[in-house]
Amino acid sequence: MRLLSRMGLLMLLLFAAPVLLMAQEKEITAASLGLGSELPLNPQVRKGTFKNGMTYYIMHNTRPENRAALRLAVNAGSILETDEQQGLAHFVEHMCFNGTKNFKKNELVQYLESIGMRFGGDINAYTSFDETVYMLELPLDDEEKVTKGLQVLVDWASAVSFDGEEIDKERGVIIEEWRSRNGASARIRDKQFPILLKGSLYADRLPIGKVEILRSFKHETIREFYRTWYRPDLMAIIAVGDFDVDEMEGKLRDMFGGIPARENPAPRQTFEVPDHDELLFAIATDKEATGTSLSLIHKMNPTVDRKVSDYRKSMAEQLYSQMLNERYSELVQRSKTPPFIGAGSGKGGFVRTKDMYALRMSVKDDGVLAGFEALLVEAKRVKDHGFTASELERAKTNLLRHFEQSYNEREKTSSDSHASEFVRNFLHEEPIPGIEIEYELYKKYLQTISVREVNKLTADFMPERNRVVSLSMPEKDGVPVPTEAQLRAVMEKVDAMTLEPYVDEVANKPLAEVPASTVRVVDEKTLDDIGVTEWKLSNGIRVLVKTTDFKDDEVRFAAVSPGGNGGVGDRDIPSGTLATTVVNLGGLGEFDAVTLRKLLAGKVVGVSPFISGTHEGFSGSAAPKDLETALQMLYLSVTAPRKDTTAFESFKTRMAAQFENFGNMPERVFSDTLQVTLANYHPRVRPITKQWLEEVDLEKSFDIYQDRFRDAGDFTFLFVGNITAAELRPLAEKYLGALPVTGRTETWKDPGVRPPTGVIKKEVFKGIDEKSMVAVVFTGPFEWTYENRYLISSLEELLTIKLRESIREDAGGTYGVGVNISVDRYPVEDYSLSVGFGTDPSRVDELLGTLFTVLKDTKDNLTTEENLQKIQEIQRREREKNLKENGFWLGRLQSSLTHGDPLNEWLAFETHISGLTREALRDAARKYINLDNYVQVVLYPEKKTESSEAK
Repeated sequence: MRLLSRMGLLMLLLFAAPVLLMAQEKEITAASLGLGSELPLNPQVRKGTFKNGMTYYIMHNTRPENRAALRLAVNAGSILETDEQQGLAHFVEHMCFNGTKNFKKNELVQYLESIGMRFGGDINAYTSFDETVYMLELPLDDEEKVTKGLQVLVDWASAVSFDGEEIDKERGVIIEEWRSRNGASARIRDKQFPILLKGSLYADRLPIGKVEILRSFKHETIREFYRTWYRPDLMAIIAVGDFDVDEMEGKLRDMFGGIPARENPAPRQTFEVPDHDELLFAIATDKEATGTSLSLIHKMNPTVDRKVSDYRKSMAEQLYSQMLNERYSELVQRSKTPPFIGAGSGKGGFVRTKDMYALRMSVKDDGVLAGFEALLVEAKRVKDHGFTASELERAKTNLLRHFEQSYNEREKTSSDSHASEFVRNFLHEEPIPGIEIEYELYKKYLQTISVREVNKLTADFMPERNRVVSLSMPEKDGVPVPTEAQLRAVMEKVDAMTLEPYVDEVANKPLAEVPASTVRVVDEKTLDDIGVTEWKLSNGIRVLVKTTDFKDDEVRFAAVSPGGNGGVGDRDIPSGTLATTVVNLGGLGEFDAVTLRKLLAGKVVGVSPFISGTHEGFSGSAAPKDLETALQMLYLSVTAPRKDTTAFESFKTRMAAQFENFGNMPERVFSDTLQVTLANYHPRVRPITKQWLEEVDLEKSFDIYQDRFRDAGDFTFLFVGNITAAELRPLAEKYLGALPVTGRTETWKDPGVRPPTGVIKKEVFKGIDEKSMVAVVFTGPFEWTYENRYLISSLEELLTIKLRESIREDAGGTYGVGVNISVDRYPVEDYSLSVGFGTDPSRVDELLGTLFTVLKDTKDNLTTEENLQKIQEIQRREREKNLKENGFWLGRLQSSLTHGDPLNEWLAFETHISGLTREALRDAARKYINLDNYVQVVLYPEKKTESSEAK
């Protein structure tokens, strides 16, 4: 941190809170922090308070380069609404994007897009019970852009217009957001929240509000909420990025410190959730529910880690949940008929004045009582016998490795991550000592936590009061809903049980014994323009490695081979689709999945095989020091996949329970209809149902998997990250050199799936909510060139902007419009352009008309120069960030290999951006928006209005 100038120091003394000066007095290390010490403030963070009461956080960070992550955190949410204001805290958030003192109406979003910020990605906000947070990511290469971007936040904090016409237009958007959230989960929530939050105002203050108020509130009502709660003493401005801290502090002081303090401000109350001695039950059913879940919730007073002793206790709590969750996972995987689909435990925030610890499970509809018993039995086993020393050591190893990785990446952590942490510090008092201190505290205190100490947490997590049993399930014939008496009886039964202690079975043998390999690199070349070293091994395998410094503790890798499941018969597609999933269930080599997970404790490693329609291969990642372990896992995935009948039967049982109710969900029926229609009812493309799952055969899946991976000779392996070619070479020769090579020559096969031609319109009638979903999908032939791929992706950007403006902003007809374009080279060169949105059933025809008007206009007329420049700037800004991401580089290289493109072809991106014209966008629209060839599917509720039926 640079020394302050004299003027800067004077201003600091005048306007900053003492916490900043105290944080800079001396360097604090973990060694100097005893259990009674206060957790310090990260010395890299400049935190203070302006004279008007606004808190600020500033930190220099270079990831991503030349960017700033900005947050405006407001300590006000829906809990502060009056009865007449329900939903208006969230409405205020929307209105911030619809006009302020310095940005009229839609000028704000228009401006931010013009400097390369994507709406919803770089520009976003959220409202919850207790808070509202606004998020911006700004480019820093232009002083005017920085000042103007900060002005946006100043206006949000103090100068939103609340124009009456704009308020009325936004009603439609928010009502559509409310509509999009309706469904079984919302109805169940509305039944359960009054019990979960019994006696508290929270149950009546859901952020989305009440639709009757959203439709009719007076303009002055929302203005009053803003005037009351949007004030400096309830706000924090947060800036993290690649800037000079002193200069940024000066800007924030000048711009935010000048917002007038509020005279006689209303007190910012907190709202308690009352304690209760009795066990409460929140049981809710719905005929559209897609699954059954149960939680035993213990509501707790919130804790704040102010001292090192608090922080140490939070370590113990993490260990407790991690170990219990491992036991639940083991129970699921090692039973052919597991008692639940999945289960877990954990402590977390609930609302501002209550935390909660919960035991949770999802279960078969008719298995609630048996599942609940199994859930409680494992918790009681911990209560009676505790955890084992080996479990604790493994959990400590995993937890410490997590913090070690964060420490290793401390210079590469994103500004967004830091900014979010500072938001939590302001709103929830989460400590921010910095990863250096946190890692040292973990190293110092984690090993001092004993089994006995962790076991004692049962008393905190599972007391006899403040408990709620929450159960949600489908409402259907033949499946009785458990009663309160039955659930109580299960709890009493388990309380009376005498249980055997858990036995921790571990393996003490190496992961893989790899035979010595004589394979060596026989050809090497360097692709300088993309910084890639390419090898050819003597067994025919090709290897590409790109060394980066984007992450210090990350190597990403992939492998690609032509083939895929195109040659799998139509009847065997279920087995082929789940082949890699089925094999992963079994573990590797001599180790089942549970034992393998234990064996990999402390390793940052993941390997996943895949089989697509045209290719097979692997994806994965590892810390550099764990890369050898990853290659051992990859070797075993090829040479020793493990067949586990028990794990397979468990999987089928659990998945069958999940698929059983998919037909209840209107959105699922809608998407299934769209899927089979676009595939022209080809037998390979069917909705995944319980019947489909029954066709999956373990032996067939295994045969398909082994056939796809039995010959590695045509594989190309890619490695991107913190690994040099010299470091990788001996590992590649040893492990990739040991893979089987048979000399098989193969390529992908065309199964003949094609979309229909002409205009096809379908209507789906499903659901009780008054909501519709619309999808329009254009398909057709595509000439596979880089220029065409760039142009069609640019068309996607243009349609996203235009349809948001027309259907959301102007018509107020939807919460959001999704535009997605995909292109394929194999098995045939084709494209798909889809547009989708949700809306009021009564407005479907109107908005479809708007959609096709926009599409026709895009084909017939040149777009504006403003839209052209937005697209170019968004693409440039996104590419700048992508070029510093390992995942982007790996994805580009893998895509080039998969499609047979030159590895450096995509470097021409900037040339294409600069050469993009309005004429080229219009021509792309004419080529890819064929109004004589598309599929249109609309979801309506089961009961249609007379006007709808007359269509």
